Amino acid sequence: MVKSKDLVIFSLLFVLGISFAYIYNEIKTTKEDIFTRIEIDQIEHISSILKNIESDFISSLGIKNEYDLLESFNNEENRKKYEHIASLLMTPNIKYAYILQKDDTDRFRFLLDASKTDKAEFYQKFDVNSPEYMRAYATAKPQIIKQKNIENLYITLLHPIISNGEVIALFSVDITTEIQDLIHNSVKPLENFFIILIVIVMLFMLLIILQLFHYFITRKRVFTDPLTNTFNRNYLEELLHVINLKNYGIAMLDLDKFKSINDVYGHQTGDYILIQASKIFKASIRAGDILVRYGGEEFLLFIHNRNGSALDVCERIRESIFLGEYFYDGNEIKTSVSIGLHKHPSLEKNLHEAIKIADKMLYLAKKNGRNRVEIYDEKALSEENSSSKDISFVKEALDEERVVCCYQPIYDYKSGEIYKYESLVRIIASDGRVVLPFEFLPQIKGTNMHYKLTQRILHIVFEKVIESKKNISININFSDLTNPDIQETIVSTLSNNGELASKITFEILESDEIDDVELFKEKTSMLHSLGAKVSIDDFGSGYSNFKTIIDIEANYLKIDGSLIQNIDINIKDYKVAKSIIHFASQSNMKTVAEFVHSKEVFDKLVELNVDYMQGFYISQPKATLIEKEELFL
Repeated sequence: MVKSKDLVIFSLLFVLGISFAYIYNEIKTTKEDIFTRIEIDQIEHISSILKNIESDFISSLGIKNEYDLLESFNNEENRKKYEHIASLLMTPNIKYAYILQKDDTDRFRFLLDASKTDKAEFYQKFDVNSPEYMRAYATAKPQIIKQKNIENLYITLLHPIISNGEVIALFSVDITTEIQDLIHNSVKPLENFFIILIVIVMLFMLLIILQLFHYFITRKRVFTDPLTNTFNRNYLEELLHVINLKNYGIAMLDLDKFKSINDVYGHQTGDYILIQASKIFKASIRAGDILVRYGGEEFLLFIHNRNGSALDVCERIRESIFLGEYFYDGNEIKTSVSIGLHKHPSLEKNLHEAIKIADKMLYLAKKNGRNRVEIYDEKALSEENSSSKDISFVKEALDEERVVCCYQPIYDYKSGEIYKYESLVRIIASDGRVVLPFEFLPQIKGTNMHYKLTQRILHIVFEKVIESKKNISININFSDLTNPDIQETIVSTLSNNGELASKITFEILESDEIDDVELFKEKTSMLHSLGAKVSIDDFGSGYSNFKTIIDIEANYLKIDGSLIQNIDINIKDYKVAKSIIHFASQSNMKTVAEFVHSKEVFDKLVELNVDYMQGFYISQPKATLIEKEELFL
């Protein structure tokens, strides 16, 4: 992604340079055209005079051949007469006028010199250094000799004198440069001005080319993972603004049991496996596909639709990795890859949401035995199953009271206590399987069943708070807050129970579609007035309107997990998280970091002074409200 501003400036400079070069060329062409016209006019004028003189002395003196001409001009009176006639040609533009004749040895000699100064003697030798003199004799046609910068002469006109069809002598007239020099000197500053402009434009273009070259070199370094030579995670920010998700499927790839390889064989071996795996990835994809090292042993793959089936590409990668032979330092190492595939990411709100779903599919692939591809294909599900079936699945779960909540602790590392819990909806399928939200929420989004599900979750959580006296967060969409039935449930329950309201936090998705900002502020103000708290969930995943966040006076900002999970290895995510924490602190809001999956991430967040944390490193979601002694197990 080239800097568009630099390209625009370069294009403008290029157009300016072409324009200046065109104007400069037109000036030179016009000047040469003027010179040519002056030459033609002068030559035609002088030629007509020379013909008259020639006609006069040939007829008057009875000249029949070159010997007659020699004898006639050997006569001093004849010579003076015609020197006087020829001298009438002498003007500021004509410096010399001669009649020259070739002798028996092919040397040219003066027969007549009309010059007023520095006159030659009769039959004095004239040294010729241009072939045009002999050519004028041979062809009997006038010749023009351009003699720029030679004694300030401009052109010499050679006019053959012909008698009885033979050239018997030549008129030689030297025309000076005064008019042409005047024009040249007048136009030269303008020519120089445009030359300077062209040079300046070219210098600026060269600077931009060097800048773009530096940009591409730097860009390659910034956006390329040095180990695998694939794009790194920074490149996702570039893709975010230019990629059309309708043209791609998204796959998340993760090498299975990679930590064990590092632990058993060492990090150098792990690096070798990563390099070999990335080579297989690149060999298995096609032009138009985009491979990004997402972090550690995870890779993100954008698979272009025009190249065929995204599933075929994923299966080819999976099989190639599994069948590959890897030898390092005398050890044979076996590995495989698990892949989560989202075939239609354009159906999501943004790229981050699409990646989340691919990541969930990857988690499912790991959970289901590794070395496999798990597919999330909402479009295919929509075509194969009617929406009523999806709704009926949730409806049956509600009717049969199979909608439950799990609770994940939100940890206050400063006090070592559990600050509160986040409630997470689950459905227990008829076969006992625990169904996660991403499997049913997209299918009921915007339907009445979605609002009924939200009502049930509110009921479950309110009862849990009353029973446990613990603080619990509830995930809720902006569309839920605008639903009259849900609003009535919240208001009627909390307005009569201040203690319950004080322990409830409503987590509202920052990336949710909020068209009416004023209505959004009104609804959050309502929650505040009831005594409940408000948290902005997944902050940083969407296009944050900081002013709106400040105006609604949220109590918490929950930093999106995509910014947290690689904070220990991605300096850009670290800086973004640091900025969010600083912004929240200045705005009197507490920060919660989710997706805390390792001690390294935990330590980085402590370093950044985040207020609270949650994630698998601290505790997975449980069916019960666990105690602090059960954390970090």
